[in-house]
Amino acid sequence: MSNNNHSLILIKNSILVLFNAIFMFLTGWVISIWVARQLGPSFYGIFTLVLWFTDSCTWFIAMGFTHAITKFISEYKGKNANELLTPIIVFVLKIELIFSIICILLLVFFRKEISSYFFNPQQAIFFTIAFIGILPGIITAILSSAIDGIQKFEYFTLANLIITPLSFIAKCVVLYLGKGIIGLLLVMLFFSFVNVIFYMFVLIKEKVIKKDELFKPLPKEIKKRILKYNFSVLAILFCDKIVWDKSENFFLGRLCVSEQIGFFNLGFNLVQRLISFIPFMFWRVLFPAMSQYSGLKESDKMKRLYFLSTRYIAFASFPTGIGGAILSYNIIHYLYGHQYIGAQHVLQILFISSIFASLANPASAVLYGYEKQSFIFKYGIILAAFNIILDILLIKKYGAIGAAIAYALTTFFASTGGLYYTCHTMKLKFPFSSIFKILFSTIIMGISMEILLLHKSNLVGFLLCIFCSPFIYLICSFVVGSFEKEDFILLKSAEAVLPGKLKIIYGKTIKLISIFKPGKENIEY
Repeated sequence: MSNNNHSLILIKNSILVLFNAIFMFLTGWVISIWVARQLGPSFYGIFTLVLWFTDSCTWFIAMGFTHAITKFISEYKGKNANELLTPIIVFVLKIELIFSIICILLLVFFRKEISSYFFNPQQAIFFTIAFIGILPGIITAILSSAIDGIQKFEYFTLANLIITPLSFIAKCVVLYLGKGIIGLLLVMLFFSFVNVIFYMFVLIKEKVIKKDELFKPLPKEIKKRILKYNFSVLAILFCDKIVWDKSENFFLGRLCVSEQIGFFNLGFNLVQRLISFIPFMFWRVLFPAMSQYSGLKESDKMKRLYFLSTRYIAFASFPTGIGGAILSYNIIHYLYGHQYIGAQHVLQILFISSIFASLANPASAVLYGYEKQSFIFKYGIILAAFNIILDILLIKKYGAIGAAIAYALTTFFASTGGLYYTCHTMKLKFPFSSIFKILFSTIIMGISMEILLLHKSNLVGFLLCIFCSPFIYLICSFVVGSFEKEDFILLKSAEAVLPGKLKIIYGKTIKLISIFKPGKENIEY
């Protein structure tokens, strides 16, 4: 595959994943606001903790095989060894189905004990419904990871345009009818089976899963590679679950009232939706690309992709994090209702910490793609212990705010330590010059927002900040030279993968902003 064609594929995939992420963000945010308002802080806390506990069990059951599927499907697809794709998926599915069924039976059997640990036995029905959904969730995760591996992200767009709106409508209906948590969980269970059917159809259509290869044995050396990779990833995921994925809920559920759980999860989920979809988008594109570069021994392309993706993530995450922290009171007051105002400081802390967490995303993709994740595990053990100690010290006394501080401090050290190790080990250059320019533009934007809120502290000021701050940030970015000539080249390249009239509109927009492009190229990688 030529360099130009591969670049166009990366650009196309980035655009598709960006669209999918934005679409999921908007629909997910709207339904989260509705759910929070309908349930209230107490029941919202119960609902989010049930989902967190079930997701944690799903992560444990998956044992890192979703990462392995993406990596090895991408690697062998890049080597044109397509006859191995079906055996790889079947090998993983067999393991996961057996393990999932055993774990689900155990969880359902101990549902009352689990419910009593966090709340009381009356909430056991919530856990039961959620536990049943683990099986289709695991299958969906494996199948969608295979689609990640072949880098056919257009199917996720199709799913978002068809399945997601139906799920969204169904959730709205059950909330409107007053079915509460049980209604929401049943809707989620139903659509988890719908997802399985859809993704299975996609993989059959793309000939990744072939009927005549279902019983074809997978070579032992590949099995060993998958299991070895998976063993290291499993240990890492355990640490990641503690460091990155709301492990504070384990202590909040036991030590605090459900309202505090609701405040923490509202802040965490909102930040994840607002700021993390950009790094997540890059991960979906970067991880299979890095795995392919690893298999083809193309380190120069890896370094270039790392440099650019870090710059672009910083460009999006800095203003979103700072702007979100400034507008945290208004976001909660006007969208979720004043009953959730206890989440304001939680939201501010998590918005700031998310900036550092976002910058570590490309480095993580490099380490996983080049099978150098042993550092993540070793460092993760230290961070996990540090996080648990902070949780014990802070959560009982300070509730949701203590949980937010514990999470923020842990992720700060996780991100900075991971960045240093990756850049040093892989000989990558971190774009410090670009980061400082982006930071300066963000500070100017933040000052402008504070001035607007000082003069208009009502809903008008809130809306002015939302609409004006992006323009202030972009103008300042042009002035300080945050954009480089290569950025405009990449933006222009994206025009080739856009359809019809959208291509014309996009082309005219790029032509307009190209007036501000620098006179010479200044590439630092």
